[in-house]
Amino acid sequence: MSKKFSIDIIIPSVKGSALLAKNLPQVLKYSKEANQIIVVDDGKDSATQTLLSQKFPQVKIVTNDQNLGFPKSVNKGFQESKADLIVLLNNDVLPEENYLKNALKHFKNKKVFAVTFNEKHSSYPVVSWGKGKLQFIEGQDKSATRYSAWASGGSAIFRKKVWDKLNGFNELYSPGYWEDIEIGWRAWKAGYQIIWEPSAKVIHEHESTFKKLDPNFVSLIKQRNELLFTWQNITSLPFRLSHLWFLFSHTLTHLGYLKIFLAAFTKYHKLKKIKFKKLSDKKILAKVNGKV
Repeated sequence: MSKKFSIDIIIPSVKGSALLAKNLPQVLKYSKEANQIIVVDDGKDSATQTLLSQKFPQVKIVTNDQNLGFPKSVNKGFQESKADLIVLLNNDVLPEENYLKNALKHFKNKKVFAVTFNEKHSSYPVVSWGKGKLQFIEGQDKSATRYSAWASGGSAIFRKKVWDKLNGFNELYSPGYWEDIEIGWRAWKAGYQIIWEPSAKVIHEHESTFKKLDPNFVSLIKQRNELLFTWQNITSLPFRLSHLWFLFSHTLTHLGYLKIFLAAFTKYHKLKKIKFKKLSDKKILAKVNGKV
């Protein structure tokens, strides 16, 4: 099955030499189907450059002289690849044996945009609309293959042709958060599918770069990007009206939320209209929480 596709692996990294030294050997061991591994060194970390050139010369390095953030780094990595399928891994993810083999079977279906891996300490999202915004919790039954509203930006495999059609991650979400949810929603809206595969197992140790940042700043970015996602991607009139009520009522009762609203509103003019709208928001919600 894997011989029908060319596969590259992209690993974005910010000052991540220790994590790369720890995890790259297992990525290499269990990713025999891949043609190459591309590490996007975001911010030109000398320790990362030295590690890769000396101990992992088979790994291609793409360097950002400045820290561009996760969405831009991932897009840059995708631009460097001509493969059919792209595996996107965080530098703190350890794949398990046959993780790729077990995911690749789904790409026989040309409507499949992505397959998201089964993270040991996490799960697929169960998604709904409520209180004026997208709501999601972790699914409990991990025994069956399921559809998923999005593919994890830290552990998934994507069909590059569709990624390019969708113009990749929305860089407006830099430095990160919600960009994987957003492209997933756009993919479903365009008529593609995303699958969560329980037998494609990885361990995500969540030693994220974002943990090193000011938690207040991270909270602001998360909530700002949630608003940007809603304003751009939710087109159902009832949903939009309920969101307006949420904005009004929540800001009145949580005055600090005005700062978040303004942070998002300053970027409102940069939002782009959704090009492909084969499925409505309600139809997407009806599909993404079911078994394959």
